Amino acid sequence: MNAPPESSGLASARRLLQARHEHRPIQDWPEALRPVSFEQAYLVQALQMEVLGPIGGWKVGAATAVAPPTCAPLPLRFRHANPTEPVGTDLDLRGMEVEIGLILGQDLPPSHAPYSLEQIWEAVSQVCVAVEIVESRFAQRDTVGRLSTLADLASHGALVYQAQGKAAQDRTLLQPQWARLQVGQHPPLQGPTQNPAGELTRLLIWLANQGSHHGGGLQKGQVIITGSCLPMLYATAGDRIQAAIQGLGELDFICA
Repeated sequence: MNAPPESSGLASARRLLQARHEHRPIQDWPEALRPVSFEQAYLVQALQMEVLGPIGGWKVGAATAVAPPTCAPLPLRFRHANPTEPVGTDLDLRGMEVEIGLILGQDLPPSHAPYSLEQIWEAVSQVCVAVEIVESRFAQRDTVGRLSTLADLASHGALVYQAQGKAAQDRTLLQPQWARLQVGQHPPLQGPTQNPAGELTRLLIWLANQGSHHGGGLQKGQVIITGSCLPMLYATAGDRIQAAIQGLGELDFICA
């Protein structure tokens, strides 16, 4: 007999939290702990955030321009604005993704009436350059399945962003022509933005009206990241990370 979603979700959340606390990737991820639906994956996220919270932001994305979006809450404790100290202590994977970040100036709590794009955009105060440091609680994250990866806060490690971005006066800020990412001494990666999700406004509409509800909706001060503009690059401890997006500026920090 299968365990009820709440019971299996709690066991999954506890195992992921244990791996995070011990800094020891999960080698064996049994079928009994693997979410079988998006609902269960989001439940596992919410249960972890009871320990890791409060929520400091959200990541939202989609595999293609027509694929349904997915999201994950981001713990405030792993959020860094213009850090002067190395970031990413106790992380192993250290995948670097340059992304467009949105800093919220107003709350968007769960509502029976859907928010319009205009209402959502009015709640955004700034648009900024952000770098997500991708991390996984799984030793083989490519083999555990999409729902398990989603349950693991969508492989979130840390968020670095500009404390002061550009005022969100024009939605064309969501459509930059180019981005740049340099990791350590490796050649920089620069070119047209390649976010597979396509139009970012559809991600925001979904996040505000559906995706964020398991985390209490969107709140003032949270930072939303919207998917990688360029392919991910991997860093090692001590690498300098330099990221830039057309029209938004630059971000520069050291990876711990």
